[in-house]
Amino acid sequence: MYGQDDIYTELSNLFNEHDYSPTTISSRYTQLPNGIFSHTQILNIPTSNQAELLHKILIIIDSTLYSELTFEINRYAYDIHYVYGCNVIMERVNFETCQDIKNLIINNQANLDGCVFIGDIAPAFYEADKDYAIPGNSSYVVWPCDMYYMDLTGTWTDSDNNNIFDLYSGDKRPEIFVGRISTSNMGNLIDEIEGMRLYLNKNHKYWIGHRKVNKRYGLTYTNKDWQFEDGFVDAISDLYGDNYYDSCRPKYYLQFGDKDYLRKLNNNRYEFVQLAAHSNFYYHCPFNSTSSNIYGDTIYNNTIKALGINLFCCSACCWTEDSQPNYAFLGGDYVYSPNSEILCAVGCTKAGGMYQFQYFYPQLGNAKTMGQALVYWWRHKDLILNNIPKEISWNFGLTIIGDPLVNFYHCTNSTCTDEIILYSYDNNNSPLSYYLASESITVTPQTNGSFTIPNGDHCILNAPTVLIDGEFLCPLGSTLEILNEGCRDNCDE
Repeated sequence: MYGQDDIYTELSNLFNEHDYSPTTISSRYTQLPNGIFSHTQILNIPTSNQAELLHKILIIIDSTLYSELTFEINRYAYDIHYVYGCNVIMERVNFETCQDIKNLIINNQANLDGCVFIGDIAPAFYEADKDYAIPGNSSYVVWPCDMYYMDLTGTWTDSDNNNIFDLYSGDKRPEIFVGRISTSNMGNLIDEIEGMRLYLNKNHKYWIGHRKVNKRYGLTYTNKDWQFEDGFVDAISDLYGDNYYDSCRPKYYLQFGDKDYLRKLNNNRYEFVQLAAHSNFYYHCPFNSTSSNIYGDTIYNNTIKALGINLFCCSACCWTEDSQPNYAFLGGDYVYSPNSEILCAVGCTKAGGMYQFQYFYPQLGNAKTMGQALVYWWRHKDLILNNIPKEISWNFGLTIIGDPLVNFYHCTNSTCTDEIILYSYDNNNSPLSYYLASESITVTPQTNGSFTIPNGDHCILNAPTVLIDGEFLCPLGSTLEILNEGCRDNCDE
């Protein structure tokens, strides 16, 4: 019988000396903060009647970053509420440890689907005396582990009190998803604040329909070592359909190589890409004998048209590695480059990665978010933490870089209104009200003062044409903002 250990052995034998697991981490991540943890709730946008796919999202924001990007971060929260109708809670944090963040999540766990970390929110780390993902490797290994935040019921132990977890027991499957949006570790490629602003702006354009979603084509690009392994080549068919993906592998594709891969990233035919390649955190190893390393700055400077990517590439999403001046971690190069349209990447912070893709892509194909698909994969794949050391080595580095709420069937034509006429201010007990239309918004109060923005509220009117006809009140302490973007129908049917 072909069992769990056989699968692990077969897959691990395909890794080699190029694949990388971190053995050291920057001291800035394991030293406790100098101050006392504090958190402040910024927004609590209540659930609307349209909430179906998601119930509640918790956004946790670095305090300093929020001060710099208040508008962009608030706008993201209301974009999410506008699209999904879910309850959105935003918490601003300072001087946090991973335990502080975990407790904050647990305190908000009722009906919680997932969390978005914005800024360099404290990571949790896991350590092991041996890395089962690399054959013959008996060296100590330590890596950032977002599973700690996803699993709300398991028991995590730091037995040697070094601020790194080393034991895991109890209920061992995640209840929520987590995604990280942070440009703090991008070297000299881009400034942190400017990088975040650029990313949040392109993400906003997606949510309001300024980025076309064609729902038609995927791409798998698979190194020779995995080209005959189950799912690496064809599981992506569950995302768009049997005839709506291209599969590139050296056995059947003469152009296979680094230059061809970079060209394909620049092809707007592909909306989702899966790459299986030997890697470390800042470069992909040669795809074949005629290829060269693909360094992060090459990815960063290459135009990329896809919306999402699955990186079966060792340590590609290890955002805690100390970046060098001219490169960052690969996941960041794909997601945060101003030349890239990618909004989210799923990948690993150590050697290993996702396998058994048949539990992941059908969820994306059913218009679930990247985060929901990852949680489903964890909870339904065949190898559910029966062999703890191997499972931890293989999968516990999986994380999402970028927005975990992206889905690959998001079309604004079902939610985008042509015209909105406002007779009075809708005080829905939210400190932020967002009105979005494709053509016009007209404010026409029927009586004096019927459109009054309450003290402390922020109202956004976003349409190509915004008309204010009649008296309205915006007293000191409240704000009115007019934008002229408007939503669009972004679906290529």
